[in-house]
Amino acid sequence: MNNKQSTEAPERVRTAWERCTNRGLSRDLTGPPQVLPDHEVRHLRQLSLLGGHVEAVADALGVHQDSTEPRVAVLTGPDGTVLWRHGGRAALRRADGLGFVEGAGWDEHDVGTNAIAQALRSGVAEELRGAEHFALSHSAWDCTSAPVHHPITGETLGVIDLSGPRGSATPDTRWLVRSAARMVEALLSPPESQRPAHIGAAGTPHLELRLLAEPAAARVDGGDWFALPTRTAEILALLSLRERGWSAEEMAYELYGEHGTPSSVRTEIHRVRRRLGPVIAATPYRFDDPTRVTSDVARLRAALEQGELERALCIYRQPLLRSSDLLAIEQWRGELDRVTTDAVRRSGDPRMDVRWSHTEMGQANLLR
Repeated sequence: MNNKQSTEAPERVRTAWERCTNRGLSRDLTGPPQVLPDHEVRHLRQLSLLGGHVEAVADALGVHQDSTEPRVAVLTGPDGTVLWRHGGRAALRRADGLGFVEGAGWDEHDVGTNAIAQALRSGVAEELRGAEHFALSHSAWDCTSAPVHHPITGETLGVIDLSGPRGSATPDTRWLVRSAARMVEALLSPPESQRPAHIGAAGTPHLELRLLAEPAAARVDGGDWFALPTRTAEILALLSLRERGWSAEEMAYELYGEHGTPSSVRTEIHRVRRRLGPVIAATPYRFDDPTRVTSDVARLRAALEQGELERALCIYRQPLLRSSDLLAIEQWRGELDRVTTDAVRRSGDPRMDVRWSHTEMGQANLLR
């Protein structure tokens, strides 16, 4: 970025540009480095839960094949691969010129900073206008994206994106795209009679955690996701690490080192309970009912144990609690990196090797 752009761009955009620069990406890139063949796109569509709702999304966004709407509606897989497109012929031709086609990878490591990649990283709706894109070829576009989450597990299923010429994004566009994502999540929700196993049991709430995200996030009993302060996320991560729990003295040491006190821990636990409800038991501190706590880390571990490497790499897109410097978190972070690297190497699949090597975790571990 030049100095003026660097000053004016939001912090999230400046940080994303720095990641692109550190990866050696060029602003002169004109499209994704490769596009999947049709048979692989068909396979990914069959695996996706979004396929039955493509037309509903197009209707909600007002984008149709015979329309003169200048924007293109896109649904991606959980790794940012474009699986479906909708739009008028002229709009699709403009998208073709950028490689914004079915089978194209639209993650940050493929095409630089863009709304789809940002939504995958943050877990919330994102919008990039014109020159906020890293690639110069994208600066004539406005793009608005929102992730679609599984209504029970919280896992990211893909992204809905609405892109068009610069100036086409309006103050209502983000609301429109976010509403389309929520509509799909509602359509994917189980019938009311099937929910008690997940939500609504008396007593302990159902807590869902995103620890492989920046910022970390949580939701309670299927409500809206909300960002977690770093200290709260660290406490929840520590509780996830040890089912038998932590004494106040042990947690004080983990959080504050030799200067930690049990009273400081009690204050922090009180704040967590006030926000999340009665999810933490005391003496020792532990989850009141571990069966009612789910996290992206647990899903990652399960995918790796079941040999579902492609699913694992879709989940593991960012380091565990990047902003934490706690020793226990750093050790856990390193273990996740090593286990995933070993799984990639054992697979012998060059595609998985490339995908992992494009993450900051993979770049560091594949060189060892």
